[in-house]
Amino acid sequence: MENLIKYRRDLHQIPEIGRKEFKTQEYLLNTLKSMGLNPVIIFNTGVYVFLDYGNKETTMFRSDIDALKIEEKNDIDFLSTRNGFMHACGHDGHMSMLLGFADYLKDKTHFNRNILLLFQPAEEGPGGAKEIVKTGLLEKLKVTEVYGIHLFPNYEEGKLISKSGYLMGSITVIDIEIIGESAHVAMKKEGIDALYYGSLFYVNLMDLLKTKIKDENYILKFGNMTSGSARNIVSNHTLFEGSLRTLDEKTRLLVLNIIDELSIKYNNEYGVKINVLKEFLYPSVNNDVSVYKRFRTLIKEDFELIELKEPLMVSEDFSFYQQVSKGVFYFLGTKNEKLGFTHSLHNDQFNFNEEVLKVGVKTYIKLINSY
Repeated sequence: MENLIKYRRDLHQIPEIGRKEFKTQEYLLNTLKSMGLNPVIIFNTGVYVFLDYGNKETTMFRSDIDALKIEEKNDIDFLSTRNGFMHACGHDGHMSMLLGFADYLKDKTHFNRNILLLFQPAEEGPGGAKEIVKTGLLEKLKVTEVYGIHLFPNYEEGKLISKSGYLMGSITVIDIEIIGESAHVAMKKEGIDALYYGSLFYVNLMDLLKTKIKDENYILKFGNMTSGSARNIVSNHTLFEGSLRTLDEKTRLLVLNIIDELSIKYNNEYGVKINVLKEFLYPSVNNDVSVYKRFRTLIKEDFELIELKEPLMVSEDFSFYQQVSKGVFYFLGTKNEKLGFTHSLHNDQFNFNEEVLKVGVKTYIKLINSY
């Protein structure tokens, strides 16, 4: 436990984006080797440690390791040394907790489960968990339960937050391209106005979704729209860039089907061409009911657990592990108004009281000793 702050501050100073976490990987390898463990490289910049206690099943504990393209504005002694990059999502804390857990395990000779410690690249994108699953590591090491933790400034420091079933939504990025025909605006009957039809399409789409799907089942937002080239030229191109969040696959496919059907209607009736580009990124984080029930009972013995009534619509690639192994993802609150730790994740001033990392390590210890 005494090295948690050191780990966190060392890692905070060397933030790297997904698939380029080379210095981070080197730090993890050296630190784990210094504990007498045998780390293995996976998916280029990832690292894992497998502790074989001769059991038939394995429990995996996962930390993400990548950072964000954000210029840090904190006034701290361990500021990021890489301009334009920052651990603004707490992954430095996640790695520190898993290293602290590794330090606890290093001289233990018996558990009723084998243990896999996974330091995963590219959680922020393009989804390193999916690539780890593709390697077959979880099947090879007989991983039947997985746990993941994430720092969360929306709740008070030290409190744990989770729920049974759906915890977070899936994410699908959607681009809708409307192609018209340019003309001088003074030529009243010439051109096909992609800006007009794009705006009309957007309004029609939102109205259709409201009538056909319950609002609580999805979120579809378009955060960016571009159109045209000049004030006196009819726009021949409009682009909407958006994000779809859903819980279940049925709702996701229904939303996409409504978009496709409306696109066909516009193509046929208005002479515009509408292209819909869709990319499915992460599935929903879905905590296994039976594993969560056990988790809940154990955690509430020593920690304060806040159980959410509704899922969050943020996304996490931890969901890929849950498609092959039962598991639970949970949050660790970091809000501390007295110390000024109130900034949100992905904020250039995100920071936290490092004492909270001990709570995360203790949850790992509690879980592994419970089998």
